[in-house]
Amino acid sequence: MTAINVGFIGLGLMGHAMASNIQNKGFSLGVTAHRNRQPVEDLVSKGAREYANAAELTRAVDVVLLCLPGTAEVGRALAGETGILAGLRPGQIVVDCSTGDPNRTADLAAQVLAQGGYYLDTPVNRTPKDAVAGRLNVLAGGDAEVLDKVRPVLECFSETIHHLGPLGSGHKAKVIHNFISQGNATILAEAFCTAAKNGIDLAAFAEICSMSGGYSRTFERIIPYVLKGDDSGQQFALANCEKDMRYYTELSKMTPTTGIVSDAVYQTFMLAKALGHGDKYVPRLFDVLGEINGVRVRAYAEEENA
Repeated sequence: MTAINVGFIGLGLMGHAMASNIQNKGFSLGVTAHRNRQPVEDLVSKGAREYANAAELTRAVDVVLLCLPGTAEVGRALAGETGILAGLRPGQIVVDCSTGDPNRTADLAAQVLAQGGYYLDTPVNRTPKDAVAGRLNVLAGGDAEVLDKVRPVLECFSETIHHLGPLGSGHKAKVIHNFISQGNATILAEAFCTAAKNGIDLAAFAEICSMSGGYSRTFERIIPYVLKGDDSGQQFALANCEKDMRYYTELSKMTPTTGIVSDAVYQTFMLAKALGHGDKYVPRLFDVLGEINGVRVRAYAEEENA
């Protein structure tokens, strides 16, 4: 068992896989439950300790990692009589692996620093499948010496760790990166919708794109939905895309930089939520564009995929 006691808050698809890898590498692990008990019970069955709330967890560990949907959830995890701050001791490190709002990172960090703790923003790239395999990319912002203290923990679930600069740099880099990825998904959905409405063979068109400038990692992950109805390549909800794009558009306004393309991408995901697709994965964006344009964006007939 390694010397660092780790607490983990946020056991969704990514968080559960990350926490599992921390546990598998010999770290003592503490967890708390939110809504879904299955990940907690899985980790507890393998030796993790469950705590009633974030304050109790924080009192019992050295480092607290969070992997929550966004900044609002991180703020709630910090606050109140049962929150992290209520149990925080001087010298403890709070590591925020969530995709957070860069405009609020300094405020979150200030709350931790005011009680003598340390804060790092360390969102992650790649998918839940990569999280299971321990192949995430960590985008870190904050003090380099503090990062080095928790590096052994982060290495449990990551292939690479990138220190991008001072506090907030991780959250900024993450939402900028997600703009690229989610913008690419939006372009692909629009393009394949137009191709479908013009009667182009989508399988043949996908093959052409895979050989040229139309190809990307996002293409690789979401086009299988068009070809064979497989949406598992990008297990990330459209509502989360809307949230990430909102963070990015707000960052661009605060910088300020032009946001002509990003506003259009944001509105596409906002539309997906408004049409009731928010809980569906990114590849289902083809359905959203197909719905509003009156076309089925598929390379196969329904009976072929029954």
